[in-house]
Amino acid sequence: MRFWFRAGGFFLITLLMGCSSSPNEGIRSASPMLATTAAEANANLGLGYMRQGNYSEALVKLERALRQNPKLARAHHYIAELYNRLNEKQLADKHYATALELDPLDASAQNNYGAFLCAQGRYDEAEPHFLAAVRHPLYTGRAETNENAALCASQAGDDAKAEKYLHAALESNPRLPKSLYRLAEINYQKQRYLPARAFLQRYEAVAAPVAASLWLGFRIEKQNGNEQAAAEYARQLEHSYPAYAPWRQYQLDGNI
Repeated sequence: MRFWFRAGGFFLITLLMGCSSSPNEGIRSASPMLATTAAEANANLGLGYMRQGNYSEALVKLERALRQNPKLARAHHYIAELYNRLNEKQLADKHYATALELDPLDASAQNNYGAFLCAQGRYDEAEPHFLAAVRHPLYTGRAETNENAALCASQAGDDAKAEKYLHAALESNPRLPKSLYRLAEINYQKQRYLPARAFLQRYEAVAAPVAASLWLGFRIEKQNGNEQAAAEYARQLEHSYPAYAPWRQYQLDGNI
């Protein structure tokens, strides 16, 4: 079952926020933090080096922070993400769990651990962490976390739950392209063609067309009996994505 997300799939909140056009997660600035101890200073330095892609120096600083204060939740969170990037999954799992044992109210850590677990195929374990994140009253990443929960549910084969989380994501931010697209796709699959059109039109208002969205629009309009709109999608596909496999197959057999 396909879920149209960027490569890597998940939003990593606070530490890592990617853009849809890049296969690598970018790192955005964390909220300003005043370092009151040497451990906090080294944790902040480690995050800074990780943000720059200097993983070896980040590891040095984060290990030093944990030697200085083994109970600094933030340092465990940061080093967990670093180990995840270094493909040290067992160490990442250990430090995520420790970070949340020390600070279960850290919503960004809850989201990131949920994303980590889901990427490992541990779907049932991931969901409670997403839910814990969105329950935090001051958390600003609810939309992205609900998208993560939707992706996780879809990967687990539960589109009904995915749809619920997608609607929740759009309640927080009605202009999320990935949520809008996926709801258009789900409605099409369930033969709800008018809602599918509505969600795709909302997607098109906030995102540039890609081959998959044009192909979906073509099929939706075919099912809605709007040949003029279908022809416009076909024109765009032929102009911009003539080699797109589903479109080429349709030209051969006429099946949508």
